[in-house]
Amino acid sequence: MAKEGRFKLVTKSLTNNPRYWASKILQQVNSQAGYSNLLLNNCLKGQAFSAADGRLLVQLVYGSLQHQLTIDYYLQKYLNPHKKLAPFLRNLLRISVYQMYYLDRIPERAIFYDATQIAKEVENPGAAKLVTAVLRNLQRHGRPQMAADLSTSKQLSLQASVPEWIVVQLEKQVGLEKTKSILASLNQAPRNSLRVNLEQTMVASLQQELTDQGFDVSASSLSPIGLVTTHGGSWSQNELFQAGKFTLQDESSMLVAPALQVEKDQQILDACAAPGGKTTHLASYLSTGKITALDLHRKKLHLIEENAQRLQVTDRIKTQALDARKSQEVFAAASFDRILVDAPCSGFGLMRRKPEIRYEKTLADIEHLAQIQQDILETVAPLLKVNGLLVYSTCTIFDQENQQVVQHFLQQHPNYALVPVQTQFELSKIHRNQFVKIYPDDYQTDGFFIACLKRLR
Repeated sequence: MAKEGRFKLVTKSLTNNPRYWASKILQQVNSQAGYSNLLLNNCLKGQAFSAADGRLLVQLVYGSLQHQLTIDYYLQKYLNPHKKLAPFLRNLLRISVYQMYYLDRIPERAIFYDATQIAKEVENPGAAKLVTAVLRNLQRHGRPQMAADLSTSKQLSLQASVPEWIVVQLEKQVGLEKTKSILASLNQAPRNSLRVNLEQTMVASLQQELTDQGFDVSASSLSPIGLVTTHGGSWSQNELFQAGKFTLQDESSMLVAPALQVEKDQQILDACAAPGGKTTHLASYLSTGKITALDLHRKKLHLIEENAQRLQVTDRIKTQALDARKSQEVFAAASFDRILVDAPCSGFGLMRRKPEIRYEKTLADIEHLAQIQQDILETVAPLLKVNGLLVYSTCTIFDQENQQVVQHFLQQHPNYALVPVQTQFELSKIHRNQFVKIYPDDYQTDGFFIACLKRLR
């Protein structure tokens, strides 16, 4: 994916127009020229939005992405399928329909006027007339109804704005009712979760400090060192964050480090470490022990190093640019007491937080990633000491990348055995067999998978 840069303005009148920028950002996201969160951050830094316009921009981008398939279904009745629609115009229509049907505080006259003016300035008067005609038709006839002859999977796909193949895969895996519950949760607003750095503060103390700053903060249901908030803004400038008292980490991700049952003097390999959330969490358990943190991309190592410095655990972490699939060329057999493979994955557990993921990847991508995951496990397995633990984790919800990868590994390695994943709280809902499998509707967190393997001989 191309680097997320700043945009060039079309006209000065659009400089701080959130609807223009939302359409532009969506155009780049749809062409896979940038990630929504990074494009938004760049835009918010580069333009002088009012606080209200900044919030509207974020809402338009994430909301339109979340409901994109549904909105396109509404639009198709009023667009000529034989005429190519400029990508910018399509996204301008999407954000307009999103405002009409999903936001209740914006007058339709304001939506129509802004969309028409933007279309005229960016494209031409004919484009403005098209936009006006489409929006007027939707206003006149109301929200289109789903066709009665659609299959169940197609209906769910359009209702939740999730590609149909995802619906089909989920139904095969968890059944229809659970699939409906998962899909219904995906377009709810994500919460932010904070992992408290116990070397700098206590959970109750940080919660009080954040409350004093005006944040609504509550305890995590999954981790004793987690806090949850609905505040969706940037935390990087918060003085408590900069002081290393907490870091941003999803609640489900906080379960990984405890699963390794780390002792203070152990040698740990974090095979796929960037950006370092789990690495620094593991480091908090060490005193004389060390973590060797690998990442395929050298430029990503600075993210680990920055996090480690801010959280004051640099003395326990050594970073190294290395493809985990080549780790046997660098490290001797039985070098590590613990190994974490937080594997590269499709990321479908993040669909609530990163809505474009659902449109970008396919079933073929999952199958390709499963092979990479198997290769990493195969390579690191000899590096673990006898009686050591290897934790395999992903932020996806599909079996092909989760237990199927683990089961394939165990078939090839009889010297390893699956052991139950330990959690600090009693979490019976997500202990599925001997794995931890978290779906987005279980606790309104990211979807996640964790397996713990012990080397027997």
